[in-house]
Amino acid sequence: MVLYLGDSLTRGLVGWSYIKFMPPEPHKNGGLDGDTAHGALRRLRIYREMPWYPQVDTVVVGIGTNDLLQPHLMSTGFMWKVIFGWRGSWKRWADKPEYEKVMRQIIETVLADGKRCVLMGLPLMQLRDYPLQELEARNAIVKKLALAYSLPFADVMGAELAAVPDAGRDYDFGKLGLSRLGDILLMGLFPRTKDGFSRRRGLELTVDGVHFNTRSARLAAETVQAAALGKGPEGARKGDPAA
Repeated sequence: MVLYLGDSLTRGLVGWSYIKFMPPEPHKNGGLDGDTAHGALRRLRIYREMPWYPQVDTVVVGIGTNDLLQPHLMSTGFMWKVIFGWRGSWKRWADKPEYEKVMRQIIETVLADGKRCVLMGLPLMQLRDYPLQELEARNAIVKKLALAYSLPFADVMGAELAAVPDAGRDYDFGKLGLSRLGDILLMGLFPRTKDGFSRRRGLELTVDGVHFNTRSARLAAETVQAAALGKGPEGARKGDPAA
């Protein structure tokens, strides 16, 4: 059984989950909307007490987008400060040193349980003024940890940029975030509308600047699968992950 530990990109309520395009096998979708690295670590510790956890042999970890996205949105408008201000007090956004520390804890917990761990890099954001250099820095941390622990690393953003090198990055959530409510409602009730959002907004890889459309979800799935099989890009695998 595979446990996919992540956030809304894993869950797939808004946009598509990459799990939809993975080979069919028993799995648990451990994606939680809005979750952060600290939140994923807390949930992993809870999952360890679940009756199904002993059946898990592989954990795919893809977390950290919200540690950047939510503070970024707070800088774009008052309503985002209201929405995320109270969440930050208990969600805890991790800066780069803290992110590396928490990711190490997640990895060591998974390995201590005798399970295989696959690390998934953060995908491209198509949002206006999004700090791409910070996103690249987080991916560098994940890749460094993959090499340090001899784990498969899935470079999702690299795969996306290779497929769509001129992907636009200018979508705007707006100062009030009202479009987000419509996205959540319509995509939740009518999943087949998801790719329509991409087309209407002129977004090549996302439905809303953040969440996967079919194209990027397939790319993510292919990249995770290739890394897990040792066929990914440089740094995807360096020996036995249990070593």
